[in-house]
Order: sequence, then C-alpha cells, then structure tokens
Amino acid sequence: MDSSPDEIVDRAIVERRRPPGRLDADRMWIAEDPVTDCSGVGTVEREAVGNLVAAVVEYETSDETREPLLKLPGQVVSRPSPYTDTSSLFDRLGSLF
Repeated sequence: MDSSPDEIVDRAIVERRRPPGRLDADRMWIAEDPVTDCSGVGTVEREAVGNLVAAVVEYETSDETREPLLKLPGQVVSRPSPYTDTSSLFDRLGSLF
C-alpha cells in the first residue's frame, strides 16, 4: 500500500503532549498514523505531521522491515511495538535523547 501524503495527513491523529512525570519539559507535538502505527514528533504541529508523512512513506516503500517507524526531528528510528512494550511513547522518546 502506498499512501499519498494527503491521505496520511487526513488520517493522522495529532496531539500536543508533555512527557509524563516531566512538569519542567516543553510539550511536543505527536502525529500518529492508525493504519501503519508510524509516528512523527516535532516542536510545532507541522513538523510533527511532516515527520509522520516521511516515516509512513519510508515504511511503505522499504523492503527491509515491517516495524512501524518513528521520525524525530532529524532522524528516523524503528518504533517499538506498543503491543510488546508497556512504556509510553514519551518514555521511548526520552531514551533516544
């Protein structure tokens, strides 16, 4: 399945969240695709959505892995499965920085 950027944006779930337990941390924008389970993160909403589109396009065109991808500002990493890991998305993000 190869989705167009417009399709990805239309189905995206976008929220602004603060990492759990980090009252001092700035809120980040998280965009998630319910079809591929890929995510994009950004300091502004457009960056998060753009990162999501990049992650989904890479996910759909890659022959290597079928694990969902997480695109952070500047990098793409495999997104740990929410079904095998009990940590939150922000816990997983925190481990990357």
